[in-house]
Amino acid sequence: MLVIIRDGEELSLKASFVVQLFGLSSTIELLRVSRKESKKFTEKWSYDKIDLATSTSGIFAYFLLMTLKSPRDLRDGMLRRLSIRRRPYVLINEGFLSILSQVLHYYFATSSRTDGLMRFLRTLKSPKIFLIDEFLSINTVNLKKLKNLGSIIYVSQDVAYNRYGFRDNLITKELMYKLELAAIAQVDMVIACSERDKLKYIEMGAKKAIYYPNIYPLKEFEPDVKDQLPSISIVSRGHWASKVERSLEEIFKALSYSSRSIKVYVIGIKPKKVPKNIILQHYEFIPRKLDYLNVLSKSWIGINIGFHMAGSNERKYDYAMAGTVVFSDTMGARGDLLPHEYTYVDSHDLAAKLEQLLQFG
Repeated sequence: MLVIIRDGEELSLKASFVVQLFGLSSTIELLRVSRKESKKFTEKWSYDKIDLATSTSGIFAYFLLMTLKSPRDLRDGMLRRLSIRRRPYVLINEGFLSILSQVLHYYFATSSRTDGLMRFLRTLKSPKIFLIDEFLSINTVNLKKLKNLGSIIYVSQDVAYNRYGFRDNLITKELMYKLELAAIAQVDMVIACSERDKLKYIEMGAKKAIYYPNIYPLKEFEPDVKDQLPSISIVSRGHWASKVERSLEEIFKALSYSSRSIKVYVIGIKPKKVPKNIILQHYEFIPRKLDYLNVLSKSWIGINIGFHMAGSNERKYDYAMAGTVVFSDTMGARGDLLPHEYTYVDSHDLAAKLEQLLQFG
């Protein structure tokens, strides 16, 4: 039996992919155990899915910590609630206090009421494998108790202390390091996102670590015909805010040095200044992965912007699947080396390398 532990409504893409691999065996049973943010007080049981209620201390801490917000994030949150137009794919806030409140919640307060679950699991005679879906789920169920019932696999999309080392803040970084370190001591195997992360988990004491990058291939995808005009794709995320605006400014500065007309597909935040030689096609968001890859595959080049130091970079694998040459900034290049990947350090370096590549045709 495969028991999936997830703190949240849906499985992560990485865990879904791992579950598909387990699903290749028709004899394995699946049981989903989750704790939903929207239903803290209710518990629901069905044949293959259990929704747990949040513990009393977890509920208290949640409502206490939700008041700990940065002034800008309080304002932005209020504006989002009043706005008719919602942005559902905003992942995290940027303010220091907001990040600190999230980290304190992960560290102290996300445990569920699990006595009934543990009694139920003990009645099941079949061998069990527990799949912990990301660091978000580490505190959902007591890992020491699970350890007595079967093997534990930890699926990582990010090294937690890298993800929440907000502006090198030592408090959040240390708390997330301790949270993940305690979990690593209990698990039998870690599925990391990159060779770099695999080495980090081994250094943290993982008994066994393998890696599979944050890549989710689609069998039905066929690359589109390349544009006749030199073309570039740039993918950002709505929650990156000022970081991506600076990166876009640097990229378009590099493109302005070229005497060529260049078509640019931007998916995410729209650039504020566009040089005269650029033909811009902007998408705020492309929900279907197949449509997204089709847009990327028209390009000659994909420019890969890094945001934080955790995990492997999903975007550069998307570019590679779409058949583009990849240009990564120094943070985007982390983790794994891809064929046809180049790294640039500033706008002038990017301009020089782009021009050389376009000369090759």
